[in-house]
Amino acid sequence: MLIVLGRARALPGNRSTLVAAAREVAAATRTDDGCLSYGFAADLDDPDVIVSVEVWRDRPALDAHMGHPHTVRFLEQVGRLLDGAPDMAFHTTTA
Repeated sequence: MLIVLGRARALPGNRSTLVAAAREVAAATRTDDGCLSYGFAADLDDPDVIVSVEVWRDRPALDAHMGHPHTVRFLEQVGRLLDGAPDMAFHTTTA
C-alpha cells in the first residue's frame, strides 16, 4: 500500500478555485483502479493551505492515475493557483 501526503498553499484570492478543482479531481479519482482513499482538507492553522491524503493499492496504481485525463487537467489548472510547488511525501506500508 502507498500513502501519499501533500500540502500546498493557494495564492491569495485563489483558495475557492483550488477547492473546487480539488473536489472535482477527488470525485473522479475515487473511481480509479487501485485508489483506496483520496481526499483534501484545510489546514487548521492556515485556511490557504490545502492538505491531501491519498491511499493507493501500489505504485503502479498511482502511476496510472497520474496519466488519467482528470489528473492531467487538475495539475494543469492548479499550477497557476499555488504559491510554489506542493510538498509531497510518499510512504509504503504492508498493512
